[in-house]
Amino acid sequence: MKNISLPSLLAVAGLSVAGLSLTTPQAESAAQNSSDIKVAAPVVVAELFTSQSCSSCPPAEALFSTLADQENLLTIEWHVDYWDTLIHGGSKWKDPYSSDEFTRRQRSYNQALRGTRAVYTPQAIVNGNSEGVGNRRSAVNGLVNAAQPRPLSVQIENNTVNIGASDAPIEVLFIRLLKQHETDVKGGENKGRKLHGKNIVLSAEILGTTAARSTRFDIPAVGVGETCAVLVQSIGDEVGPILGAAKCG
Repeated sequence: MKNISLPSLLAVAGLSVAGLSLTTPQAESAAQNSSDIKVAAPVVVAELFTSQSCSSCPPAEALFSTLADQENLLTIEWHVDYWDTLIHGGSKWKDPYSSDEFTRRQRSYNQALRGTRAVYTPQAIVNGNSEGVGNRRSAVNGLVNAAQPRPLSVQIENNTVNIGASDAPIEVLFIRLLKQHETDVKGGENKGRKLHGKNIVLSAEILGTTAARSTRFDIPAVGVGETCAVLVQSIGDEVGPILGAAKCG
């Protein structure tokens, strides 16, 4: 879950599964981090749904790369898979970071925000409650500037994440991120281009759920060249608004 132009709208058949289909480990499970992770301040979360096979998406990824270093902003690239089998100019390109789980996340957001499971790229979603075209700089900056850091306390320290108490059930999502990539694309709409990005999702897993009391979860280790983030979202039929978030490191 790419040339400044209108987004490529793909009204693909909706999936019945909402959100990510992921394994839920027990809270307080043994963590294997080799080094401490610093406490992170509350942030605004800007998610980009993109694909290396989409010609409108590279400008969006470039824009999100410029935003990625802002201290109070967490940017996340979800690479969707519905472009992977499409032929453009006699060839196709399978995005190496794409996943059907990420596509399901985008569909669920669109059902909640736009009333449809149809999707497009590049799409920006900020704090899980507003969306816009991801390669339109003024639109994305407007969404980010209007957003507020999430109210729920999420603090990452050492090998753990501490989640504040919530009035309603919430889901805690751990996301493993590749800090940056450089990819030579050999097919599809971006054939012959070298693409770059930051904070690309490699995997996501649900640490657990919590509500009326603050809860601590151990977090998994990340590899060389990787970082991570924790998102806390409301539980419902679709992916809900982000209530809290923190960057690792």
